[in-house]
Amino acid sequence: MHNWPIHSLKEFYNNRYDKHGNDIKSVGWGSVESQKLRFKILSEIADLSSAKICDVGCGFGDLYPYLNKRFKNIKYAGIDISEKLIRQAQTCYPDVHFFLEDILQSKREKEFDYVLASGTLSYRMNNHLEYVEAMLTGMLKMAKRGVAVNFLSSYVDYRLDKNFHFAPEEAFALGKRLARYVTIRHDYPLYEFTFYLYHEARS
Repeated sequence: MHNWPIHSLKEFYNNRYDKHGNDIKSVGWGSVESQKLRFKILSEIADLSSAKICDVGCGFGDLYPYLNKRFKNIKYAGIDISEKLIRQAQTCYPDVHFFLEDILQSKREKEFDYVLASGTLSYRMNNHLEYVEAMLTGMLKMAKRGVAVNFLSSYVDYRLDKNFHFAPEEAFALGKRLARYVTIRHDYPLYEFTFYLYHEARS
């Protein structure tokens, strides 16, 4: 068992859904355009054609149609802790597998080629760096090849108390403790960066 109040995070997203419904605001994004840019950068971890992909913190499963349009023969599954978001995702994409699950308690091992997470680690938890490390460790355990995660950057001029902003230098150091090969992407026009962790070097 872990000590993080996952129930408070679940309630946060359930309450957002009660307020906004099937709207991008429920999953915390400002626009569809910025969401698609995040998806683009996450999916550049590798050629995902024919890959088995897990979307951790999948929300409404909106990453699925993006990946399905861009790559051939993907096998997608979504995981989230919010039963309301999962229920809506299943309604939107009835042929996709969605799971109500806390990956910190998951027994999945090397089940997917790549694990992706967009915005999943931006909501501040107590002992947040330990929480991030535990989540990344869980994702790496689930992935055969690699993990892609985005974070709000510390290089900003505005912050909300509820959000966690990660220094990319600290993220790189953490990544090198967890995986042998690490890439940081801080080259796109959002106040964040994307983090690739690989089990093996890219050819």
